[in-house]
Amino acid sequence: MSEENHREEGPVAVAGLLLFVQGAVAVVLAVEAVGAALIFGGVPAFGAILTVAGATVTLALVARLPKRRRSTRRWIMGLQVGWLTLALVDLLLAVTLAGRGLTPTGFLVRMVLPASIFWLLRRPTARIEFQDNASSPEIDERLELEEISA
Repeated sequence: MSEENHREEGPVAVAGLLLFVQGAVAVVLAVEAVGAALIFGGVPAFGAILTVAGATVTLALVARLPKRRRSTRRWIMGLQVGWLTLALVDLLLAVTLAGRGLTPTGFLVRMVLPASIFWLLRRPTARIEFQDNASSPEIDERLELEEISA
């Protein structure tokens, strides 16, 4: 499939931009987690390893996004479920141990951003773009009909 068959607007392009932002934030969190692991040792080391792995996988998926493979979409959606699960665990720990919730920025980055990416990739237009035969005339016709109705 060639690059000119891909649309530069739509839910996949927005999801790709949000995924890149998520990867950039994950890199910053990874640097913070590694710093905490070096200073405090022991317990934060697992969080540092998990954050570095999440940042690496996120940015690797951003690099694979232009190919529009079905497996890439599945990996991205699975990653978002993982980010949401970790955010919920973090929220539960914060409420239980510290008696406070996530900050507004933390809530947006850790809950809303993954949910938005997941929702964008669940849309019919995004599903069509990730099909193996995304350049067929029937799919182009369906995309045009969706753009007209939107």
